[in-house]
Amino acid sequence: MIINRTLVFALLTALASTAIAAGDSPEEVIRALYKAHRPWEHKELKLDNRAVLSKYFTPELTNLFLKNAQVERDCPKGDLCGLEFDPILGSQDFDEHLDFNLRITELTPPQPGRFEARFKLFNEEKPDQEQVLVFQLVQTKNGWRIDDIVYTKEKTSLKAVLTAIIDEAAHLKE
Repeated sequence: MIINRTLVFALLTALASTAIAAGDSPEEVIRALYKAHRPWEHKELKLDNRAVLSKYFTPELTNLFLKNAQVERDCPKGDLCGLEFDPILGSQDFDEHLDFNLRITELTPPQPGRFEARFKLFNEEKPDQEQVLVFQLVQTKNGWRIDDIVYTKEKTSLKAVLTAIIDEAAHLKE
C-alpha cells in the first residue's frame, strides 16, 4: 500500500510541475514552455497535439500549429512541407549538450503582454549572436497564452510563417 501512495504522489507531483496554472504570469508561461521543450535533452513539445499546445498557446495559434501538422502529414514523401525549423527556438540547429540560459525581460518601453527571450543555441556563441525572440501573450479564460512569436533576426513572426505555409498548401491543392 505504501508503494501505491508513493507512486500516486510522484505522478501527481510530476503533473503539477508541468502544468500551467491560470494565474501564472506571462514570464512563467514562457519559462514553462522552455522547460517542456528542450530538444538537446530529447524533450520536445508535441506540435500536433491540441491538449499540449493549448497549455502554452492561444486557440488561434494552436489551430495554426494543427493545420501545419496536417500539411506535414499530407506532404508527398521526399518533399519538405510545413515548418522547416524549430519554432520555439527559432532555429534548426543547436548544441547537443547545450548549457541553456534563458533570460526574459519585458519590452521597453513596456507593452502589454510583450516579452523578449534571449538565449544561446551554441555554448561558444558571443552575446551578439544569441537568439532574440519576442513573445506576444494575451490573457485568455485559461490564463496567459502565447499568441505569437517574433523572430527578430528574420523580421517575421510564427503566425506569418504558419499562415503562409497553410495558404500555400491550400493553393497547391486547387
